[in-house]
Amino acid sequence: MKTIVIGGGIIGASVAYHLAVRGAAVTVLTDGRPGGVATAASFAWINAAPGNARPYFELRVKGILDWHRLQHELGERLTINWNGSLTWSDEPAAMRTAYAEHASWGYPTSMISPAEAAKREPSLASYPDQAAYSPLEGSLSPSETARDLLAAAAEQGAQISPDGVRAIIARNGRITGVQTAAGEISAEHVVLAAGAACEALAAGVGVTLPMANRTGFLAQSAPLPPILNGLVLAPQAHMRQNADGRIIVGADFAGGAAPDDEDAAAEALLASVRGLLAHNGDRRGDDVRMERHTLGLRPVPADGLPIIGAAAGAPGLYVTVMHSGITLAALVGRLAAEEILSAQPVDILAPYRPERFEGSNF
Repeated sequence: MKTIVIGGGIIGASVAYHLAVRGAAVTVLTDGRPGGVATAASFAWINAAPGNARPYFELRVKGILDWHRLQHELGERLTINWNGSLTWSDEPAAMRTAYAEHASWGYPTSMISPAEAAKREPSLASYPDQAAYSPLEGSLSPSETARDLLAAAAEQGAQISPDGVRAIIARNGRITGVQTAAGEISAEHVVLAAGAACEALAAGVGVTLPMANRTGFLAQSAPLPPILNGLVLAPQAHMRQNADGRIIVGADFAGGAAPDDEDAAAEALLASVRGLLAHNGDRRGDDVRMERHTLGLRPVPADGLPIIGAAAGAPGLYVTVMHSGITLAALVGRLAAEEILSAQPVDILAPYRPERFEGSNF
């Protein structure tokens, strides 16, 4: 079965790998960006933190567990930091309520004291009266992980192409391939995993994918010795450290307008990191220096939930677009491959089908 995957970010790479390892003939069209566009600008937090209704929370927990499955499958080539997250808020009562609800759902999270927080993250300058510690959560280097998955897919026979897609092709009521600058490529299935570009590509074949994409801004430090154990999510900034020593920092997961002065905004984020870190011995917040910053467009479906599944109005087209792509990538890649190859729906994906937008006002 020949399948084209549009997009070389973490979702497209995971779908391609899971298809290839099951024997499908796969071509991934990366548009010259192996590792992705939105993926490259992701904070890359693997989590099921408060803020979602229980059904979506349950899907995200499955997403976390599937990363462990994939890490076991791929071995040392897949590096994930599983040291959990430490979170505190300017509204501690609301935070306690939210995390207590998640704990009642079976999520391993608890409120810890300043002394316990210091054991988890000894490099911080100070500690809140109470913080939430969530040991199940983790992080990864997003573009590197996507490229590792593409390499693993290639080892299973997948073709990784730099071509970009100009349009999806439909003939006689069915998707038959894609049009690239180099010409037409035929396939029995096309997987749309192109992030913010999904809406326009789908519209070309009459499929409605309403999006409410949001801007995401991150700063990245130059490499440093190990400072952070896991993720630190403080009111001033959210930060984590890559395996290569770079600290990634952001301020707002909800997204917002692009900063007027990106350089100044990035320096302000790094200043927040310096303020959060201790300044003694080899744990010097003063050593945090700017390397680069990224302004990315987060692909967010209009109702905030993933869009996953075969497009009913365009047989042969399978859609995978979501904001929580890092958390869900391993799970969605596996389940999408199962649905495409078996032509049988997976029940837990039922709430996330593309047809929920048909006739909607989004």
